[in-house]
Amino acid sequence: MDEKEKDSAMPIALTLEPGVYFRCTCGCSQSLPFCDGHHQQGQKLPLRFEVKEREKVYLCTCGQSRNLPHCDGSCGVDVPVAD
Repeated sequence: MDEKEKDSAMPIALTLEPGVYFRCTCGCSQSLPFCDGHHQQGQKLPLRFEVKEREKVYLCTCGQSRNLPHCDGSCGVDVPVAD
């Protein structure tokens, strides 16, 4: 990701139901931000994550988070902390 893209990257805020999700990392999915299998021709695999109860999640778009696929504010974005 170039510097311009990093500066404009904001987390994707979604309220998700309990379940297992796969965050696309290749950018080829037609169901972004979720994986739809297009990565199979490439080397970037999706990031698996699980939601235990209905909650709002913030998915990283800059790639700097130390808690991928979740945004941890490493890029300077203020992410609300869960109560």
